[in-house]
Amino acid sequence: MPLQRQRVDELMDDPALSPERHRSALAGLRRLNWISGVAAAMMRPLKRYSLANPKRPLKILDVASGSGDLPIAWLKYAKRRGIPLAVTALDVSEVALQTASQSASAAGVELGTIRRDCLRDGLPGGFDIVTCSLFMHHLDPPEVTRLIQEMWRASERAVVICDLDRSRTTLALVAASARLVTRSDVVHFDASASVRGAYTRAEFTDLVRQSLGFEVAIRRSLPCRWMAIIDQQCEAETVPGMKSVLAGVAS
Repeated sequence: MPLQRQRVDELMDDPALSPERHRSALAGLRRLNWISGVAAAMMRPLKRYSLANPKRPLKILDVASGSGDLPIAWLKYAKRRGIPLAVTALDVSEVALQTASQSASAAGVELGTIRRDCLRDGLPGGFDIVTCSLFMHHLDPPEVTRLIQEMWRASERAVVICDLDRSRTTLALVAASARLVTRSDVVHFDASASVRGAYTRAEFTDLVRQSLGFEVAIRRSLPCRWMAIIDQQCEAETVPGMKSVLAGVAS
């Protein structure tokens, strides 16, 4: 029997969460991201876009960036290989952005930060790529639609989105991994809640179609995620019966 979607409020989203528990949870999520290899998976398309225009740094906005572990990993990789990147982390949490800034400084990379509610206040423009990892599962479909459209508007080259692929196997793997890598009760609860609230590849394909009016190939990203790459500079393949005011297609 398929695992039905059930979204509940995650503890990390509670504004009353103490800074100490918040930082502990962010550390646990960094470990989960590290063992999943998501930073490397998302870096591959970012590297392609950067190498396509090496004359200037590729400007990236990472939405709902948390502790900034993914942008920091991208910047460290780019620094070692001489790839020009300029990355900005956006999050609503001051604790998360302080943690991101401190981690970036310790890693010897420069990470911009913006504190903003991406749903209420929208996104700043002027970025080549807008990325988002592990945030869509926090949102109900109307919010997903709004954020996809806003990411599309804010990007000049592409949108890259990565999230959990809901299934019973993913639930078991993520819940077990959370218990192994951290003692944070916040992560233990949120790990299972995240999977239960996540969208399957088919569901997210439908949401992108409803948001932008064209098809996007959602690729599996092992071990338990999917990735959508929506390119601004290709001819759109529109969905029959839908009139889109936007142009583009997944690469």
